[in-house]
Amino acid sequence: MKLAEFSPIAAIATTANSARRLGQLRQIADVTLWVPPSVTDIPHAQIYTIPLKEHIATLWSHHRALVFGLATGAVVRLIAPLLQDKSIDPAVVVVDEAGKFAVSLCSGHQGGADRLTQSIARQLGATPVLTGASASLGLPAVDLLGVPFGWTKGTGDWTGVSAAVARGETVEVFQDAGWELNLP
Repeated sequence: MKLAEFSPIAAIATTANSARRLGQLRQIADVTLWVPPSVTDIPHAQIYTIPLKEHIATLWSHHRALVFGLATGAVVRLIAPLLQDKSIDPAVVVVDEAGKFAVSLCSGHQGGADRLTQSIARQLGATPVLTGASASLGLPAVDLLGVPFGWTKGTGDWTGVSAAVARGETVEVFQDAGWELNLP
């Protein structure tokens, strides 16, 4: 599966093992792999020479997705100062050192990290880890409801609506404008 909607994607690895693994993502997406100078002999890898935290800050606003071959805790600390809003932050996915798990960390619904995580997991033979209530319970993502039809969210308590759906409560959807697409 090609993932053009996420291009460009930056992949960041700090070990040769993770770099080789993340390098496999070039088969399914436009990925630039970044490694420190200590990681050598990785085909197509770019070397970052400034501190990793600064390097990530330079990548953040220029990429639709960032994929890390680092510990989740390290990634959280590295990206925390950069997070603004789930509607504009890039998708963030973390792949563990052993390649067993691909974790959707940030921008799961709106940024598409959940979809990207599933594609990465398929490519690497990993288990996708999606922790959002809608993904783990097999429910619709309220913040994406109607997007295929050109709908946009109005004002209201969307967090409350999402929580109600996660609790299994019935919610109503009211659509009071025309369609962007013709329906059959």
